[in-house]
Amino acid sequence: MTTRLAAALVFILALGGCVDNTTPSTPTQQVTLTGRWTGDLSVQGVTGQTVWTLTQSGTSVTGPVTIGLPNGVIYVNGSLTGTVAGSTLTYTIAVGSNGVPTQPTCTGQFAGTMTASIATVSTMTGRIALMSSSCAIQIPATNLTLTRQSGFGQ
Repeated sequence: MTTRLAAALVFILALGGCVDNTTPSTPTQQVTLTGRWTGDLSVQGVTGQTVWTLTQSGTSVTGPVTIGLPNGVIYVNGSLTGTVAGSTLTYTIAVGSNGVPTQPTCTGQFAGTMTASIATVSTMTGRIALMSSSCAIQIPATNLTLTRQSGFGQ
């Protein structure tokens, strides 16, 4: 019995020397993008406003996107789907039939990557580029800055 107790004690003491000295990695904090984001966007030399109304569930981000002209007319209606990792949103915006009221058969897709900065005034900056389109009017790739409207999201 004493031999077993001594063996168990030696085993326990040996395990005590097996300490993991590695520093645990700090997980990347994921931003929350739920809310209404707005920014200026130039379409064929006319500066209008884009509005992204986003809902986030885990890493998935979805929501309607509009591009409006200064006179209030909606130029483009689309639907955003994306994935957020840390502070980066990778997205596509699908524009289906009737998504461009002046060209009802027009369809297309925008895509890009935005980097979010969540603070008292939260912003997202990045590129938006037209990836495909059946429209007569083309929108060139451009830089975009969006600001989350107060009272929406976090």
